[in-house]
Amino acid sequence: MRLHQVAYSMHQQMESSQAMTAAALREIAGFAPPTLHSLGARVGSAMTRRISNLVVTNVPGPQQPLYAGDARMVASYPVIPLGKGQALSIGLTSYDGGVYFGLNADRAAMPDLDVLGQCLTDALAELGEDEAS
Repeated sequence: MRLHQVAYSMHQQMESSQAMTAAALREIAGFAPPTLHSLGARVGSAMTRRISNLVVTNVPGPQQPLYAGDARMVASYPVIPLGKGQALSIGLTSYDGGVYFGLNADRAAMPDLDVLGQCLTDALAELGEDEAS
């Protein structure tokens, strides 16, 4: 049920033309996922002074392995800096067939960030179980 609610909300967002598609992001020449996460953080920081204390970014990354010399990069965890007055930032990115998220929070505003991380992990595992059945 939760997955259907999220899918419906995402469909509504896409219909409103307020979201940029992954294909559109890939077509922006010269922009790498960290650059786009940084842009999202700056936009979020400007917005938080007005309406929220949370920023969430979702940036598609490369779907082929990257290397530094002979060392293969195995994961990519985004870290979105907190702006003034922000309590939480959540970065989401894809890389080489996987999806990775990074959480950053103000300890005073959200001392139980580890609980949120565990809830996200549990919810993703639950969705995976639902897919298998």
